[in-house]
Amino acid sequence: MNFIMAVDSQVFKDPVVTFGVLTDVQYADHDDQIAAYDPSKTRFYRGSLGQVDDAFNYWEKPGSKVKFVLQLGDIIDGLNRFNGGSYTSLRRTLSHFEKHSSIPTFHTVGNHELYNFNRKELATLFYESVIKIDIPQEIFSPFKPLKDNRPISSPVLYYKFSPVPELKCISLDCFDISVLGYDSQHPNYIEASKVLYSKHGHEIFDDWDCDGPLTGLDVRFQQMNGAVSREQLAWLDQELKESDDLGQKVIVFGHVSLHPESSDWSCLLWNYDEVMKIFHLHKCVIAYFSGHTHKSGYALDSHGISYIAFSGILEAPPDTSAFATVSYYQDRLEVHGHGIERSYNIPLQGLRDVANDDNDATIDTEVEPPPPTTVKVEV
Repeated sequence: MNFIMAVDSQVFKDPVVTFGVLTDVQYADHDDQIAAYDPSKTRFYRGSLGQVDDAFNYWEKPGSKVKFVLQLGDIIDGLNRFNGGSYTSLRRTLSHFEKHSSIPTFHTVGNHELYNFNRKELATLFYESVIKIDIPQEIFSPFKPLKDNRPISSPVLYYKFSPVPELKCISLDCFDISVLGYDSQHPNYIEASKVLYSKHGHEIFDDWDCDGPLTGLDVRFQQMNGAVSREQLAWLDQELKESDDLGQKVIVFGHVSLHPESSDWSCLLWNYDEVMKIFHLHKCVIAYFSGHTHKSGYALDSHGISYIAFSGILEAPPDTSAFATVSYYQDRLEVHGHGIERSYNIPLQGLRDVANDDNDATIDTEVEPPPPTTVKVEV
């Protein structure tokens, strides 16, 4: 039986669910410094936790309808590994989410977490954080609670939950195939290293983190990115089939961008095209959210799916902010950007019926497709 039934126009006036989004906190007990990839930007390492608190203070105002938060990865910075501060910084950062227990946060893995921890360590730390929060059982209905979604002994970092019956949220592990977070003898590390060797022509680990001889879309083949495994693709396909059958809509989120027009090409998933093909086999996906690129970006594909890259908290000046409040309606998706974040108003009705025609999604700020980049981007 489908969850989505016939409704009158009054229903469209109220959101099905409202939630918060933030990304690239990249906390470190480190002085501010100029961003290597853009001298016009400053990284406010210590100030990023205050930005997290400011976002939650907004979401917790009286009358707020925010039910949960998506944290899109890079919760701490790779600098922490150089001073032995990885665990302390992660616990300090997670505590700023945990203290706002009335609004549970769902995390996805970024490259900077994997600079600091192996995958099993990270899965355990996220698990321990989740069970500290009193999450209402119904937010997982009809699925298992997040803490039971994957065993604690498993390094698998992708999962799903359903905050309301009409919507499923799926977190992708964009570093499933990667040279980050694995022992060098792990099959996924070996597979990733072969990909990078084939593109760069050498086995120098640190030099895999720049585009070097790469051109065009090949600039995505860097150490700071990764791929979704065959196993995860099959799991995603099955989850989307289930949502098709239930009449649910789906929002997918992950750290790394998918659509080439939504971000710098150096910040794309290695096999972004394969993930998008899975999306296109189904009618339920309405949007994909990502971080990683540190700046706002938007693209709409021929199947009516929106791809939104969000600005990073790390580079938001102290007098502003970088987060979003998202409301999902049955006929549209409204993204209200705060501070340096952009806002979007995206109609959902009928987009898939006109997949080969011009789509009519509107955004409040014009987005230019990014040109190919040939400079090293450190994110």
